Amino acid sequence: MQDNPLALVAGGVALGVVLGALIPRPTRERELLAPVGKRIAEGASAAASAARDAGKAEIDAILPPRDAAKEQIGKIIGNALTAAKDAASAKTA
Repeated sequence: MQDNPLALVAGGVALGVVLGALIPRPTRERELLAPVGKRIAEGASAAASAARDAGKAEIDAILPPRDAAKEQIGKIIGNALTAAKDAASAKTA
């Protein structure tokens, strides 16, 4: 015990968890805690939904619209092709 007190604490916590899982919950406890659990679950679900929506909005604000992105990529490819043609022309001339 003196050499490793954390192991003793961890063992006590593990034993408490096992005993808590084995002891049946009284009906009164279920009646009192069911609404609290339901509210917590609803709140967590709403928070996750809000976070997802906020993340989508942030990504949409950062990324350009699909048509604009296609146009920009087209311009980049066109410029690269023009540069390649000009380089080839300069080598042959």
